[in-house]
Amino acid sequence: MTRIISTPIPLHLENLPEPMSVLSLFIAPVLIARASVSIGRRLGLVDHPDARKQHNGAVPLTGGIAIFLTLLAGTFGLGIAPYTYPMLAIACMVFVVGVFDDIRHINATARLLIQYGSGILLATYGGIAITNVGNLLGMGDIPLLLLAVPLTALAVAGLCNAYNMIDGIDGLAAGVIAAPLLVLYLLAVQAGHPMANSLLLMLVPLGVFLLFNLGPDNRLLPKMFLGDGGSVTLGFLVTASLVYFSQGDNALIEPVTALWLVTVPLMDMLATMARRLRHGRKLMEADRSHLHHTLMDLGLGRRQTLALLVCGAAICAGIGLALEAIPAYLSLLCYFLLFITHCLFVIKSEAIGAWLNARVGRGSATEEQVGRA
Repeated sequence: MTRIISTPIPLHLENLPEPMSVLSLFIAPVLIARASVSIGRRLGLVDHPDARKQHNGAVPLTGGIAIFLTLLAGTFGLGIAPYTYPMLAIACMVFVVGVFDDIRHINATARLLIQYGSGILLATYGGIAITNVGNLLGMGDIPLLLLAVPLTALAVAGLCNAYNMIDGIDGLAAGVIAAPLLVLYLLAVQAGHPMANSLLLMLVPLGVFLLFNLGPDNRLLPKMFLGDGGSVTLGFLVTASLVYFSQGDNALIEPVTALWLVTVPLMDMLATMARRLRHGRKLMEADRSHLHHTLMDLGLGRRQTLALLVCGAAICAGIGLALEAIPAYLSLLCYFLLFITHCLFVIKSEAIGAWLNARVGRGSATEEQVGRA
């Protein structure tokens, strides 16, 4: 597989207009995010708490809108080129559908078909496709040929849903979205890749969103959520980024390493579906069977769960990069072993929780008896 090799260099800014471009790149997302909160409230584009959503008051679903508008502003205002302009056009379509879903709630099957269709467009019209999956069988690189388009579409639909499904507690979806983009950005900067700034243009508004989403929720930094318009669109952009930087002359990572960069959302989605199937529930029906729900049911707080899962995503990314030193089929084997372990943990989590509660209960009873004595 061909890789771009270059001496490490500092942040690429030659494509940005001077002298205010860098300042604009960091100030504009804050202004756009703050304005989107006010607009979301006026238009009624807010999320209300219910039995499954445990937050205070109506929260604007405009985080994704702010991020995508910043992306467009950076593209056409600062001249930061996307991977391909057809890819950006497809992303616009995904974004519009996602925002409409926030307003009217599209049927899950229709939403999945739209995401799969956007993946087909990405592989054909967008010019970004999985054409080679590397040496996964120990007999050399495997070209996909006629399977390139359907596999790319499956990857898009899968990750769009994975990021949408994991968006259950503050900061989680944005955190695990930022992880692969940050890894790719650091690799791109080190290699002197011309598309490094495209990754930065996604990372900066994500960081700003986290300030609003995890911040003090005051007049300056009011809380906002990503919404489907954010999680699904960013899922599409992450998929496009992983494919773009793992294929052909643009490759910075092995194709199998892309799996490691999205370990947490991908495994959460697959294990959650397996759990629902085991209990006879619909695969796309919302519930509290995700990994973050499991960890909180085991006694962790929201911020503890967030920190654990984001750190887990970072560790998995590091493992994937380290495993590039060995053949790709061994890296894939390690990934499957981790996936099996994850599924067993999720399936057995209820039993684990009962055991922990029993241990805690016995410990409390013992302390009470000692106190009485």
